[in-house]
Amino acid sequence: MNKNEIEDKLLRIFNKNILAQDKYTTDEIKKAFSKESYSSGSQREQQLYIIFFTEFDNNKDIENFRQLYKTTSRKINNLYKSFEDEKKKEFGNYWSIKVTRKKLSLRKIKSRKLYNYIEKFQTYELTPCITYEMAIRNDDVKALFKRYEKINHMMKDDTYLYKRFFTNDNFENAKNHPIQTLSEEYENCTYKEYETIIVKKLATYKRLIEEDYKKFIDEYIHRCTELRISELNMLKEKIEEELINNYLIYPTGYTRDVPGTTYFYKEKITNSKKDKNKTIITDKNAEDGLQIRFEEIIHDEFIQVQGTNIKNTEYYVNNIIPNFHRQVNDQNQINIPINFSLPIEEIFEYITKVKKKINPKTPTELLGEKLDKANDMSSIKVGKETLDATRGEKPQVKFADMFFIYDMKQEGHSYVDIIYELDKYYNKQTAISDNTIKKYFAIADEYIKRKRYKELITGKVEKK
Repeated sequence: MNKNEIEDKLLRIFNKNILAQDKYTTDEIKKAFSKESYSSGSQREQQLYIIFFTEFDNNKDIENFRQLYKTTSRKINNLYKSFEDEKKKEFGNYWSIKVTRKKLSLRKIKSRKLYNYIEKFQTYELTPCITYEMAIRNDDVKALFKRYEKINHMMKDDTYLYKRFFTNDNFENAKNHPIQTLSEEYENCTYKEYETIIVKKLATYKRLIEEDYKKFIDEYIHRCTELRISELNMLKEKIEEELINNYLIYPTGYTRDVPGTTYFYKEKITNSKKDKNKTIITDKNAEDGLQIRFEEIIHDEFIQVQGTNIKNTEYYVNNIIPNFHRQVNDQNQINIPINFSLPIEEIFEYITKVKKKINPKTPTELLGEKLDKANDMSSIKVGKETLDATRGEKPQVKFADMFFIYDMKQEGHSYVDIIYELDKYYNKQTAISDNTIKKYFAIADEYIKRKRYKELITGKVEKK
């Protein structure tokens, strides 16, 4: 290749998935790589360094780069060394061996077989299930789930469940009891002093939780001697609210209201297929005074629930609930009355007509804000990269490969490691091309880190 062809190729690498107005120029790249440390570069230059160590993993391209942009191997090596170890893992072992002559201590290579569960997602549930898989890989979501697990563990501890605010009499009894039940902190306190301290502590907990509940969990909770189950429950509800409303996913175990019900019935989220079973309540097995007829029948695709009071012919619940592998907060879900006694052809035509004509608004749009229409599974786009999951092989296989590639890169493995494992899994060489691997990673990285997966559920592009 001549100099112009080399320059065009290298610029394409640096400007892949970069908006036209933000594209890097040759002079800009040359200036950035005249520096010798990541921290000495501007924010824009630092992004250039990350692109370079992520994308350049062959000696020929690196040599062309070095000559074109008038830099040296020493400067490039110093730039690499200036990154923190965790970031170096994302670049893989190519650069570590090239610069330090040592392999990074990466996590064990994952098997592609671990992702076969994604291939079991059915077509009718694909979008919410893939959305959920993207969401749980977002760093903010992972931090929320870590806090959620911590709070759930604490709620199972009797220390918090049976935490007492003593009355005056109980306080004196506790002080004089041979088996001490009162904290040493209050041994020399009067009841009035004890009461003042407790009230002040509880008020402080509440204030800190309202100000920043995540900071409270991360920094203060282990020092809160008077924490009770009520405060823990408040924290749990705040995490659930954020996961559901900000990230559109339901944590396992959450109990939600079911649209179209009036009372008595709520759904517990499992995020896995329930075993088939049937719950029927009649006069014979109902508790005394519970004068109802109720049926819950679980199918692979949905859960059918119907219930009525024996003194009333109206349903208090009559619903079909999705029984998907993964549950998301489907903000565009609309209740459509359908008489399933009608012929299937009529029902299908009716649903088709509704689907073609309706454009459901998000809550934000109902409040007057205009949003752009988003791409769906038939056209997931990041820059010039497009994934049509509806063509060719099963989309489930494409997404299983995509999540495998993303997780491997996140754990610091190189494209060489990924290609080797995919070739081994499919039992053939070049099972997936290098370009496809990079495309899959770019799409997953964009949709996960920038939370664009929400577009697949809402059908709308949020304004930044």
